[in-house]
Amino acid sequence: MSQPLARFTGAGLYLDTMIPYALLRGLDPVAQTLFTRIQAGEIVAYTSALTFDELAYRLLLALIRDHYGSSPLDRLRTDEANMIAQFYPHIAPHLSQLQNFPNLTVLEVTTSDVEVMNNLILRYHLKPRDALHVAAMRKINCVDLISHDAGFDRIPDLQRYTLI
Repeated sequence: MSQPLARFTGAGLYLDTMIPYALLRGLDPVAQTLFTRIQAGEIVAYTSALTFDELAYRLLLALIRDHYGSSPLDRLRTDEANMIAQFYPHIAPHLSQLQNFPNLTVLEVTTSDVEVMNNLILRYHLKPRDALHVAAMRKINCVDLISHDAGFDRIPDLQRYTLI
């Protein structure tokens, strides 16, 4: 069961991909407030290298959609190199800033996480990427995450928070 971020009282919080996405796309003022609190050291935040893969891809699709107003996936499939050349230069600086954001630790995803991922998928029926996020969380004993993905609620020892 999720709770609004306003109820979070812990010190460490894992960020799912859509949280930095909301910040970078300017979709939610609560995301800006969260990152201000992280920057100030009120919250120690974690995410994983996996987040950067997901975030880069989602931002690329969003910029293509913003510019062309049509199916971004179709454009990316048919003109991949040109779409990346056109839009990725706008994305890379944001990812670099996020990678070096104060009080945000980017956790590595390693081959040992694959076994944990497999076990989580089999036990809780998670999507593979979500299971890798949980594997990263478990390495640092973090049980609080902010995500809009209700699939995480199937894991009894996690507490999910949302921006809303």
